[in-house]
Amino acid sequence: MRKTTIRLAVTAALYLAIAGCGGGGGGDGSVVPAPPQLWTYTAPLVNGDGWEVSTLAAEGMDEARITRMMEHVHDGTYPGIDSIAIARNNRLVLVEQIRTTTGEFDDWINNHDPNRHVLHSTSKSFTSALIGIAIDQGHIPSTQVGFYSLFNYATYQNWDPRKDQMTLEDALTMRLGIEWDEWSLPYTDPNNDLVFLENNNRDWSKALLDLPVTSDPGTAFAYNTAATIAIGQALENATGIPMADFANQHLFYPMDITTAAWGMTPTGLPNGGSGLFLLTRDMLKFGQLFIDDGVWQGQALISPEWIADSVTRHVDLTSWGTSTRGYGLQWWLADFVYGTQVLEAYVTSGYGGQYIYCVPDLDLVVAFTGHNYANGAGVENLYTMMRNSIIPSIN
Repeated sequence: MRKTTIRLAVTAALYLAIAGCGGGGGGDGSVVPAPPQLWTYTAPLVNGDGWEVSTLAAEGMDEARITRMMEHVHDGTYPGIDSIAIARNNRLVLVEQIRTTTGEFDDWINNHDPNRHVLHSTSKSFTSALIGIAIDQGHIPSTQVGFYSLFNYATYQNWDPRKDQMTLEDALTMRLGIEWDEWSLPYTDPNNDLVFLENNNRDWSKALLDLPVTSDPGTAFAYNTAATIAIGQALENATGIPMADFANQHLFYPMDITTAAWGMTPTGLPNGGSGLFLLTRDMLKFGQLFIDDGVWQGQALISPEWIADSVTRHVDLTSWGTSTRGYGLQWWLADFVYGTQVLEAYVTSGYGGQYIYCVPDLDLVVAFTGHNYANGAGVENLYTMMRNSIIPSIN
């Protein structure tokens, strides 16, 4: 626990003790001081990273409501959150960095900056965007290209004619038809399909492509991190440029993102499924890029057609019975209620609480990082914060 949090908790306990001993309107006429405020809003700093900075109030957001939410973050009501950032109307209005030390995944890149955080599966949405850029530039014909045609392996195990029918779109929408189950067992279990593949193979892309096909491609959704890693290999094959260099040249550097780093696979391929590290301010830029149809501060980086296709529902998941509407091209689709309206949102989702929420009708982007790796309720709190605090704060 942070020292400041401990001090605040002790102060709050002392206040309660005083109140319980006859203060607050007692016969001696003494006045009990108000409890200390756990958090005070300050506008983000201008640091030359491309963001125009503003305030919550100036962008039509209720500072008091956001303050109450942030107090719940600091008092542990919403545990396990490492950072929060909000952009409204293409202006940065809140950045709260909570973690002060690095964590268990930072050794993937030898990271010593607590402000830079692993994104886990939010990385997938960035990998998808790189595919969109490659298609825009003509390196890949379209998402309808055969997925296996993007690789140059001489042979494959468990060959099935349906592997020839699998498209890049099938991979992007997690409907490969390959035998795969990443969710039934936790990531701490060596028998989890993803963990087993990574622990027992050097070339993770080849290992995935060698697996049997159990359903027709394009028909059954099965979440598959190894598929996104293989998509990164397909990108390198198609462009002839290392994936990290391609990302820097065509996405990160034009957005003044200079500290991006990738955890690497044993073959030296960036782990595009779960290995990207970014600052929270830079996560917001990516969401703003999508809200603004592929344009960042006047620079067109991704075609609006790719943006629209990415956040179109390719997979209907309404049967899940949650706020999830479906899945696009490595983006989740959700709904939020705002007054009498139902607003569509698109969301990146990463293990432990690495999320980017985009609500285009409100010109709102929110980014979270966290360490709720064993606390599903902690991750669910992010949606609660969006639904109960952040969206209702907009006037």
